[in-house]
Amino acid sequence: MAINIEDIMSEIRSDIQEKGLNSSMLSFADVPCDANPENPTDAYDPDTLRSNVQYVSTQYQMQPYRPLTGNPVMVFFKKVLRRLMRFYIEPLAQEQTYFNANTAQALQEMELYIIDTQAHSNAALAERIADLELQQKNSRMQIDALTKQVDALQAQLHQTETKEAAQ
Repeated sequence: MAINIEDIMSEIRSDIQEKGLNSSMLSFADVPCDANPENPTDAYDPDTLRSNVQYVSTQYQMQPYRPLTGNPVMVFFKKVLRRLMRFYIEPLAQEQTYFNANTAQALQEMELYIIDTQAHSNAALAERIADLELQQKNSRMQIDALTKQVDALQAQLHQTETKEAAQ
């Protein structure tokens, strides 16, 4: 069975015309998006990460039941239904709680990894800056020494030229 793309496209176009849609309507490019795919580091905020990890770490446990309030007859029937469905609901809630706890642990590990990576990166950059500053200081000293040599040689040249001119 061959698929005819032209037939499918003509069917889609006719559906669009029947519905009265046109190209001036909202497109995907018009939808605002927080993500910046060109530079994702612009969106990183350590405080937001910390607060989100703390929230997930404290709110990982899923409670299968909410407190019952209201009409006493309805509360009674809800309690009966809860007891009848306990065999199904509680294992699901327990599995979700385990998943949430593991996700919270993974997020904490990721946060620690980011902090550790930043610390190592900062230490390496500080070491590199110290090396470059030392190189710059040595280069300045060499430049000063060479400048003094050039000045001394120019003075000697000037003396030699004045002696030759005097003779």
